[in-house]
Amino acid sequence: MQNPRDPVNRKSLPERTADTLINMLHSENYRVGAKLPNEPELAERFEVSRSTLRLALGILRERGIVYTERGSGTFVADFRKENETEYDPLGLSVIYDKSKLALDLLDMRMLIEPKCALLAAQNARRHDVEVLMHICDEFDKLVASGQGYVQKDMEFHQAIANCSGNLVVPNLIPYIHQMQRLTARIAPRKRREDTAVEHRRIAEAIADRRGADAYDLMQYHLSVIRERFIRSRTNLQTDK
Repeated sequence: MQNPRDPVNRKSLPERTADTLINMLHSENYRVGAKLPNEPELAERFEVSRSTLRLALGILRERGIVYTERGSGTFVADFRKENETEYDPLGLSVIYDKSKLALDLLDMRMLIEPKCALLAAQNARRHDVEVLMHICDEFDKLVASGQGYVQKDMEFHQAIANCSGNLVVPNLIPYIHQMQRLTARIAPRKRREDTAVEHRRIAEAIADRRGADAYDLMQYHLSVIRERFIRSRTNLQTDK
């Protein structure tokens, strides 16, 4: 049973209808430029009034997911945002519940990154290790000075993916690490210092070719992040 205080249950009917429309676009493989069914057909399909449907379509237009041409209908837009060069192939930018998204992305990271660290320990070249250690040094300086460290954190995990020897994982890391931008603001000072230590230990295990240790250290690193995020998420829901 879903918690009635969960954000997804506090959505309005138009918002829930908008989410249903997004699911339809993905599950039925609508392409950019494809025309959506007309309003009466969609309203009947989703069992909502036409006014609710119009509000839902308005939400999607504001998110840049669809556009309407008067006299022609509503069409699927290019999901790319203005002033951005990277496409969002996983559709993460249009998911309403960002808290649930962050948690699910953490779970995905725990499936991928420990094994990635193990592969890095097996396959990293000398230059790869030097890059990893240099990033650790820069991370330490940012933490010590109190500056923002999210980008450097992402660079650290990206560097491990790059030296894993796997051709696919390095391309996935930028997307699954979107969660870091969602959660970094709640990291306390002590946690930042702990993160620097954990990064260093992972890098040293990779440098020493200790694959099992690299796996375990990455698993621990991510599990601590996950537990901290769950606590913060619970506290936020309790305060509401």
